[in-house]
Amino acid sequence: MNALNRYGLAFLFAASTVAGCATTGTPVSKNDEDEVAAKNENAPKPPSDDKIQAAKQQQAQKPAAQQPKISAAAKADFDTAVKKWDAAQKVKGGMTPGDCKSLASNFSHISEPALAAQAHYNAGSILESCGYDKDAESEYQASLSANPAYGPAMANLGGLYYKQNNPATAKSWFEKAVEADPAHSGAAFANLGAIEYQQGRQTGDRQTLNQAISHLRRALAIDAYDIKAYSILALVYYTIAENDKSKLDLAQLVCRQAQEMDVGKDYAPIWHTLGLIQLRKKNPSLALKNFEQAATLDPKYIDAHLNIGAIGLSTRQYEKAAAAFAAVLKLDPKSFDATIGMGVAQRGLKKIDDAESWYKKASELDPKRCEVQYNLGVLYQDYKSDPANANLNTAKDYLSKYRSCGGADGKKIADAERRMKDIDDTFAAIEQQKKMEAELKAQQAEMEKQQKAMEEQQKAQEDAAKKSGGAPAPAPSGGAAKPAAGENPSK
Repeated sequence: MNALNRYGLAFLFAASTVAGCATTGTPVSKNDEDEVAAKNENAPKPPSDDKIQAAKQQQAQKPAAQQPKISAAAKADFDTAVKKWDAAQKVKGGMTPGDCKSLASNFSHISEPALAAQAHYNAGSILESCGYDKDAESEYQASLSANPAYGPAMANLGGLYYKQNNPATAKSWFEKAVEADPAHSGAAFANLGAIEYQQGRQTGDRQTLNQAISHLRRALAIDAYDIKAYSILALVYYTIAENDKSKLDLAQLVCRQAQEMDVGKDYAPIWHTLGLIQLRKKNPSLALKNFEQAATLDPKYIDAHLNIGAIGLSTRQYEKAAAAFAAVLKLDPKSFDATIGMGVAQRGLKKIDDAESWYKKASELDPKRCEVQYNLGVLYQDYKSDPANANLNTAKDYLSKYRSCGGADGKKIADAERRMKDIDDTFAAIEQQKKMEAELKAQQAEMEKQQKAMEEQQKAQEDAAKKSGGAPAPAPSGGAAKPAAGENPSK
């Protein structure tokens, strides 16, 4: 009898970036670090090695004939519980909270020693799938009370602690699961690989990424149809391909292998990873098709919508970008990337006031993110106009704040500095123009003054002539010329 297949860890996929916006991770505060450390310290610990070994030895030492017998009644109860669960999966509209509790109780009341661990595990899986994590945790712990070496229960407990933001605790449970029960801990191997992928992507540590590959391969050796393991493995190769381009083709091959399985054809994350691969291969049109397919298969796939929006911005398809970001905001109204992306889209659509509003909303969502300042600086410099050029002073203020922001992007800093210099040059040119205009105005005033003086002098002469009856004005020299001595005036 098979336990219900479950994965406790919510797998995370490649983070998307918004074209036109400088992106950076939010720094983790000391308080956040302390809170996570406290959670890890207070979280339940896996069974000790001694307990696990004792349970395994107890099972191994007994001959098959002496292994606990499963009573017909317990077997019938278990089979009935499985059938009810299978039937519930086919009901349209999903299960009600009452259905979940009832289906879980069909398993949890089974106390037969040979079935108890698996029965409590199945009850926990049902409860967790319905959102009853605390109840699920109790059932998983009951599973381990029945069999301290039961790997699947350890794996799902690790998943619960991961969701509670206890990564170190989660990892310890996954590691204990594969040590205790490697043959039945495919989920634990896959989840270890997922955690190591995330750590390796953040730190760039190749050894951690190689360890992720090893664990994911072990997961696929246990379950060759583990589509999530395929998906994470492709992402690991995609990440390594930043330094080893041959791994990009390997990542694509893993995706194609996954799609050859029935379970992989309609698995949105595989299509999303293919989109990332095509984007890195500089095939944005193919990448867009893959992202759109991922979003079609899973309309709630936020990363797919974000990447559709990013491509829309980079190709100036602003309506498409705005629609993609709107889809994200419908799912997550507090998405910073979608909010600032919407601002860029509105800017492209020449809706400048709307763009400014979206940028400021993004700043309210996360005041520590630097890119808001950069985008507001660009908006005020290139798109907002003011007769007194006050927009340029505002732009320079935003750009200066971006330059001093701790998480600012290096290339964007250089662009911000270039823009500030352009603003300074613009103001210098304006001052020079004002100076030249002032000098020209002064010259014109002097010329007008001289012209006016000449006109007044001419008018005075004309008035004097009228008063003297029209006689010519006196000669400037003061009298007639006298003949020179010795000259004959009669000649």
